[in-house]
Amino acid sequence: MTDHEIIKSVAETSFEEAQSFFKKSLSKNGVSSDLLWVFREDVTFLYDRIFIRTPAPDENEIRAKACYELGQKRDFGVNLHGFCLLDSRLCCYIALPEDDLELQYMLMSKVAVKYSWRTELPEAQPISNGLMWRIREWQSSRARFSHFDNHIPSKYSLLPEYRTDGG
Repeated sequence: MTDHEIIKSVAETSFEEAQSFFKKSLSKNGVSSDLLWVFREDVTFLYDRIFIRTPAPDENEIRAKACYELGQKRDFGVNLHGFCLLDSRLCCYIALPEDDLELQYMLMSKVAVKYSWRTELPEAQPISNGLMWRIREWQSSRARFSHFDNHIPSKYSLLPEYRTDGG
């Protein structure tokens, strides 16, 4: 099967097909295809450091699928994006633009699924201790630093938390 035969519209591409294609693309480019789906509640940033709450909930992949399907329904495009490594696993999320303008800014299409990953993948630090997690979240909120991955969806809304204060 050639690449042009497997390219289908967002509406015709299931989450499983999109994930399979993403893994193949990653492998071809020497990037880990062992995916770890994460959400806003699993990640916190402190300047250039990334912290991931561990262990990641088992239902994250099911929620990622629901997020993908929400993107299909909203018809603003869907992006499977890898942004860091955690113990050699690629941490990923489903990026959904807020509207047509953001779709353009994100260089996405309503027609085809976008697959992307950072060329230099930072190593995330795992946090399994609840108290340490709360400390890191507090530090992150106090740092007033805009992290580089602001499209990570929430587990609860399956959408990013768009800031209205311009920050």
